[in-house]
Amino acid sequence: MDKLLHWKRFEGNPVFPVVPGTWMESQTANPDLLKIGETFFMYFRGQQRGHDRIGLATIGEDEFDGATWRIRSEPVIDVGGVGDWDETHVLDPASVLVNGTVYLYYSAVCPTCRRSVCLATSNDGVQFQKYAENPVAIGGGPEIVFRDGISYLYYDRPRKEGSGFEIHLATSHDGYRFVMSYSEPVLPAGPKGSWDCHTVETPRISSEKGLYYMMYCGSDRYDDYPWHAGLATSRDLVNWKKYQHNPVFSRGKEGEWDEGAIWFTTVEKIKGIYYLWYEGYGGGTSRTEPYGSYLKGGKSQIGMASLEAEYFYVKAQA
Repeated sequence: MDKLLHWKRFEGNPVFPVVPGTWMESQTANPDLLKIGETFFMYFRGQQRGHDRIGLATIGEDEFDGATWRIRSEPVIDVGGVGDWDETHVLDPASVLVNGTVYLYYSAVCPTCRRSVCLATSNDGVQFQKYAENPVAIGGGPEIVFRDGISYLYYDRPRKEGSGFEIHLATSHDGYRFVMSYSEPVLPAGPKGSWDCHTVETPRISSEKGLYYMMYCGSDRYDDYPWHAGLATSRDLVNWKKYQHNPVFSRGKEGEWDEGAIWFTTVEKIKGIYYLWYEGYGGGTSRTEPYGSYLKGGKSQIGMASLEAEYFYVKAQA
């Protein structure tokens, strides 16, 4: 991890803990931040009785501190009916605001398809309508960026080797119909022996002064249980360069709530401070066993960290 910059984990973590008796009683995960007007919207996954759903927390810009949120009592996107692509789970939200409409892409799970990317839209960020022609892509863990009339959809797909994931890109001119124009991943796994040589997944993208920053999680041994997060940068959203001092963030220490693995490292600079929200897994045997033991307390929850720095690792050139 880069020794020059130090993330400060919030002492009150997790900021979105599990809450018994609610739609987020078993897990909270997959944070995704969107600003609409003067309000911050945080979409995230909750789990109850074996089903994942997408919920929402909000806070006004004048009240923002990164850790204080008003969580809606019911999910904003629920699982579908029998035979739907999202019959079993809806998770991994990725949102963007385009001409007053919120486009929210998410991973869908059903008995006949392990993971697909589906879409729901909203005029207010709260009431969503699912796209009738879902899914828009086959894969999972989406991220979305809109620039110059084009929607850039990033999502992970299995590596050609058949084990682990890599990040691919599809584009669209209307946000609904996507074309996978690039046959190779835009962010491949690292070289043999590197910290991300087996899998790269869960991209989250922000921008500053014309430079795009992709935070992603990776592993040298597991398909979907990353210990670290790294950074890649781009100016055109297609060609990405990994930061030479990766990883830049890692799972917590043994015994901490996020001791097992981390995903969806979501960074945004707000009021001069870089904030990072992320899914952390801990409890049970999570330190040494992927996903630990649910019966022994293993679970995902959402935490936060902050970073005070002049720029985010790689300085954007004017």
